[in-house]
Amino acid sequence: MGLQDGKVESACTHQLDDISSDVAEDTLADMSDGCTLLQLGLQHTNSSASQEYHLVAQHKTGSGEAEMACERMKTSIHTLFEQPLGVFIDAPWDTLGVATNQAMMHRNKPSCIAHFNRNPFEVLVSGYMYHKAAAEQWCLWSFNFTLNRVESCQPDYENGQMLRFCKGSQTDYWNQTYSNGLARVYMESREGVFADLLPDAKLDENFADYLRRVDPDAGLVANFVWAYNTSFAPLQFTNSYIQSRPQSCSLNICFEDMNDNCNVSEVETWQVEEPQRSAMFRGAVKTCPDAKDGAMGVEKHSTRSKMALAGIVSE
Repeated sequence: MGLQDGKVESACTHQLDDISSDVAEDTLADMSDGCTLLQLGLQHTNSSASQEYHLVAQHKTGSGEAEMACERMKTSIHTLFEQPLGVFIDAPWDTLGVATNQAMMHRNKPSCIAHFNRNPFEVLVSGYMYHKAAAEQWCLWSFNFTLNRVESCQPDYENGQMLRFCKGSQTDYWNQTYSNGLARVYMESREGVFADLLPDAKLDENFADYLRRVDPDAGLVANFVWAYNTSFAPLQFTNSYIQSRPQSCSLNICFEDMNDNCNVSEVETWQVEEPQRSAMFRGAVKTCPDAKDGAMGVEKHSTRSKMALAGIVSE
């Protein structure tokens, strides 16, 4: 993998391009259980104090790891200098991470985005096992519950920036989107395009129970149906959005590459002003798989860990 003109060239990005020709352009997939950002290569010429840094990931492309890295970078800055020094860093999985158009991506300040990409097929497999283990509470919502709350959710804005809630509601955008995805699994199993591949879902069962009842092939199809709009659409949009801005400080990064190359020598450049740059770097390094606390944090969030807690054997 190399950094050229602000863009990362990797097999991960090429896999997204390949699949977009076979699946609808707004459909692409997430990416893998990796754990670091050390090849971010954020580049900019403005002052760090006027710049925002966003670590963006979709569901099962590294949102947990992005949050971990974000917190460790902020902690590193605060610990060393006893003040935030005006650096804004976040991991907005519930706003930028669900964006499917430019309005949802808009920020009022100059922003650098590090977007986590992952092999789409690994996203499906990892998601299937993760959801089967009921790793998150929404996996336990019954299909009946989700069918009774199906509704369109339009993003809401304040001062031009996306809020986490649906317009005119106090329901989180991600929450409604995930719920609609579950309702779609139920409907597709009954009369949709994938009905022949999916055993009928039952009103009183939840997504985790359904995945445990059906065979792996059907489980992967069901997971694709759920992820179509919840993960793949924002993944594909954000990937293309960043590719269309090669001169910006934003870039797509690939987990598959980073898992094997997470060390200081692999950092291309952060070009954030000192002393923030060194502090941010030290915080990010702690997210590496080979860092003791990084490995522990990543493992706790991993699909493998969730499966073990649920007593599920890998297939």
